[in-house]
Amino acid sequence: MSIVNSIETVREWLDSTVCPMVQLKLPDDSATDASYPYKLVNPTAFSLFVPSKDRLPPKVPAPIPSVCVQIVEGTDSLTMSSRSIKIRLCFSAWDPGYHGRDIFKPKNDGSGAYVQWQNEEAAAFFEKNGEGWRDAWNFVDTALRMIENAEYIGSLRVMKEDGITFGPVSEQDAVPDFYPYWFAWVEFSAEEPLTRTPKDYQHLL
Repeated sequence: MSIVNSIETVREWLDSTVCPMVQLKLPDDSATDASYPYKLVNPTAFSLFVPSKDRLPPKVPAPIPSVCVQIVEGTDSLTMSSRSIKIRLCFSAWDPGYHGRDIFKPKNDGSGAYVQWQNEEAAAFFEKNGEGWRDAWNFVDTALRMIENAEYIGSLRVMKEDGITFGPVSEQDAVPDFYPYWFAWVEFSAEEPLTRTPKDYQHLL
């Protein structure tokens, strides 16, 4: 498998397996208060970089929320006929604070169930805070659970023996403030067979 195919394999797996399990707020930087037209969307998986708004694929509403598949490094073991790839997943979310529809209240029927707060009071409610980081990390938790439970991602074997690392996006060992955007990353390694046909022998095959 080519490097390009490996990247696309992981992206397609995220798009079909992880992203449908998550719903996050669709960004609207002109409405970071109670005027926000509340809308949840499934994140999108991208390869190598997150495109700007004017370069988005069809039917993708925004660059964020998303997860971006990147390659940190790769190694071809020629004697073992295998390739290992260290993959970094970059997660992003947008959340300026609590909106009314973020809040669930108990039903008054003794069932112990909760329902989403939806009325005129909820529509006017907004509490600005720095709790949006939870959105990005809940996204990470979902992805970790799926990766840790997977033996293979397409034809790529998840190298569980190497473990999985994760953390916040940082600059010079400090976590920058990108409010109301939130970022995190996950790294893991995958392995695939490496097939090479020596050029000098191709005419004999």
